[in-house]
Amino acid sequence: MRPATTTAEPQPTRAVTPPRRPLLRALIVRLVGAREAGWLAPLLAPYRRPLAALFALSLVAAAAALVPPWLTKLVIDRGLMAGDRHALVGFVLLLFAVGLGALALGAANSLLHLRFSARLLADLRRAAVDRILAQSPRWQARQKTGELMSRLDGDAGEVQQFAFAALVSGGGSLFRLAGGTAMLFVLDPLLALLALALAPVELAFFARARPVTHDKARDVRTARGRLAATLAETVAGLGALRALGAGAVAAGEIERRQQGLVGALLAAQVWTEVTRAVPLMLTAILRGAVFLVGGFAVIDGRMPLGSLIAFTAYLGFLIGPMQSLIALWHGQARMRAALDRLDEVMSAAPEVSDPVRPLALPAGGGALALSGVGFGPVPGRPLFEGLEATVPAGAKVRLAGPSGIGKSSLLALLQRHMDPDAGTIRLDGIDLRRLALADLRRAVALVPQKGHVFSGTLADNLRLAAPEAGEADMLEVLRLVELDGRFAADGLAARLGEGGLELSGGERQRLCLARALLAPFRVLLLDESLSEVDAERTARIMAALDARFAGRTRLVVTHGEAGRYGGFDAEIDLARFAVREPPA
Repeated sequence: MRPATTTAEPQPTRAVTPPRRPLLRALIVRLVGAREAGWLAPLLAPYRRPLAALFALSLVAAAAALVPPWLTKLVIDRGLMAGDRHALVGFVLLLFAVGLGALALGAANSLLHLRFSARLLADLRRAAVDRILAQSPRWQARQKTGELMSRLDGDAGEVQQFAFAALVSGGGSLFRLAGGTAMLFVLDPLLALLALALAPVELAFFARARPVTHDKARDVRTARGRLAATLAETVAGLGALRALGAGAVAAGEIERRQQGLVGALLAAQVWTEVTRAVPLMLTAILRGAVFLVGGFAVIDGRMPLGSLIAFTAYLGFLIGPMQSLIALWHGQARMRAALDRLDEVMSAAPEVSDPVRPLALPAGGGALALSGVGFGPVPGRPLFEGLEATVPAGAKVRLAGPSGIGKSSLLALLQRHMDPDAGTIRLDGIDLRRLALADLRRAVALVPQKGHVFSGTLADNLRLAAPEAGEADMLEVLRLVELDGRFAADGLAARLGEGGLELSGGERQRLCLARALLAPFRVLLLDESLSEVDAERTARIMAALDARFAGRTRLVVTHGEAGRYGGFDAEIDLARFAVREPPA
């Protein structure tokens, strides 16, 4: 059956402005890549001022840290060695004051860093959750819950930590490196050249080691994600595992994933020790050389003792910041492994999106018109096509057809979790693609067969559909689904376990139905929503709903005896539009 020809409605256009490349975005592109910067830069943009403040504080702290070694030189040369008590006391007091100031700067920097980096992490996770919520059921079916949790937790944290470290700590390290190097040349140019001989050796080593670090970090994160996915799936399927007596099989799979993670962690730690040992060894060699050459200069009278002590202190400003910058560069490889995994979520294009200029919902009672609609979970292989149906406002319609024919998929199209492969669907005369998703999903309420109950109170669960719902409204919908007696003891404050495990299957279904009834819907979609409720009670609930919501459109999917759902005004048999021989 060929789908009906439809005419696409003109989409509004908006002016295209040339993209700007501010300094922050250019830096992020340099650090993480252009595609990743597309979603990371907007998240960092609100933190420009805090980042600038932290950057300025890090420069002030770096400048203040350059002072104590020079004051130490003055304490030794002009106080101790010169025998000047007044100079000794003065320089010691000044040294104490500078140290106290550096301590205050460090505390302020740490507190501000924690405050804003924690906010950035929250924004990053919220953006990832928003992107996941925007995906279609087809996308969700390809994911593992534990793997997504691993990306939202560990990978997002790694990206957030590096973002602040690179943009804040890197600047301070550069300043300390430049200042420390300058002071080395002030104290002894020849000895400074000897100290600089370390830099190219360390750079060469880390350049060779960086790709290995990336691979080790990727292996650890992949193994951790697989373990998290297995644990989440096991916890979610505890009931099935008990019934099958398959606990040992599940435990064995968890152990295998755990051993895989342990192996990856050990390999990564061995490599970390190697990359830590090499610079420590090079630093020890350099310090020994400086003490030998400088010590001979002090013995020969060519260099004051205070200058040698100050030189060794400033040597730390060369070695420490240089190793910090190299470690930051090396850490970018670990961050890239986390970023690549998070990017798979953040760069996933949703199948549907809000129109640029959505239309307001027109007045109406939930009339539906389906014209030439075709859809299949696999592109090019439709389940049904050419679907033509008109549902008047306030009608009660049964959606019939054998299992797997696409009934649940059609209901998902009505809430626009996906768009049809062909044809159009209209609500009260407006193409669903022209409506804001939030408006559409409040107007079209869906109650699936396996609804989810969240941990928290009964009121918390009910208000998910209507945050503004009052106590009287919630008690009314509980009465409609005959749950008012079930929670008589604790009322709306009754606490529900995660997933509603303390409720029976039928009670969970009725609670999910009650929750949907609080929404200001025009169309109510019931997808086997009372399949676990006995026939007599189902008939009473449906009769109450038909009386209470007679003016609203109701589409009901049922495989069992249709009579227990009451009378229907019409029936849509999806089998009439099924594709009997889908193309290869």
